[in-house]
Amino acid sequence: MRDSKFKDELVFVIGAINGYLVAFFRGQVLVAICDGVLYTIGFLIIGLPYAVLIGVMATCLTIIPFLGAITTCVTALVIALVAFGDWQHPLLVVAVFGVVQALEGTLIQPKIMGERVGLHPVTIIIALMVGTTLLGGILGGILAIPLTAALRVIMFRYVWKKREI
Repeated sequence: MRDSKFKDELVFVIGAINGYLVAFFRGQVLVAICDGVLYTIGFLIIGLPYAVLIGVMATCLTIIPFLGAITTCVTALVIALVAFGDWQHPLLVVAVFGVVQALEGTLIQPKIMGERVGLHPVTIIIALMVGTTLLGGILGGILAIPLTAALRVIMFRYVWKKREI
């Protein structure tokens, strides 16, 4: 079998992109665990029944961006309405949800994903904004970081490489 420079390049690039994708999904699991813990703590503080169960559900579902957050918020709102029958507890649920989402979007996800995927936290935030705008909502949010990491591999390999003299 002949060795090919093209084949070696292709194997290198695909291997590097695969490494970033694995790191991305591991980072996403870590972000989901952080979200679940924060939701559990917040819901325990406001006295919401089944707070731990909702936190576990959030951990499992927030591996998929947006879907987990929406499902967690709706579930917690329904439980707050049924359990308390007032408007204060659903408002507190929305406040917990807002705090957790703000922490995730500005601190947790950029820090964890930046370290795992090798992208600067500001790059992650910009990638998510561009991805959700250009690729359209949830799909763009899911694909933004892996596509940015793949673009980083290609740019560093072929565009920003050091010139040999």
